[in-house]
Amino acid sequence: MPEDLVKSVEQDMQQIPYDDVSASTERENAMKLAAHMLLRLWTRFALETGRKLDMAPSPHALGMYEGKMNWALNETANYRTMDRIELGGSFGRRHALIAEVYSQRGDDRIRLVFSLEEDEVRGKPVFVNYHVYDAPLAEFRVEKAVHALRPALKSWFETIVTASDAPLWGYCSEKLECVGV
Repeated sequence: MPEDLVKSVEQDMQQIPYDDVSASTERENAMKLAAHMLLRLWTRFALETGRKLDMAPSPHALGMYEGKMNWALNETANYRTMDRIELGGSFGRRHALIAEVYSQRGDDRIRLVFSLEEDEVRGKPVFVNYHVYDAPLAEFRVEKAVHALRPALKSWFETIVTASDAPLWGYCSEKLECVGV
């Protein structure tokens, strides 16, 4: 099943209507493409596992599902100022795949990180981020982001299906670079 999932995810990403994504800034373009990508992941995981992951902003704030893995983005959502989109769940500990825009030395960039709840300090969860993908806004490509995410999909899928955080946590700590708390 996990190998079929990876193929399905790749096919889903090929359906993103790049020509229909209109944006006035690189940031808006990158966040719209990230929204398309995460909405398709949200839908695919729901179809394959029967479980809906949490998403922020909510899937219905980002777009409208038109069937057959097609989403129409909500054009009233302000993608120009949107900093991040999260897709995750909680199976003992919270996890999320986050697409976020940030600035590094004056260069605006977008990255994908897995944010995993690792511990508690003073009764509040502490999250550790693991690097999946990073690019300047102008160079963001869904294909490259999915290619970088591909090796983690099996572990993420197993975490969702088994409702156990062990597969994803093990993969991230062994295979991905920790990039902060």
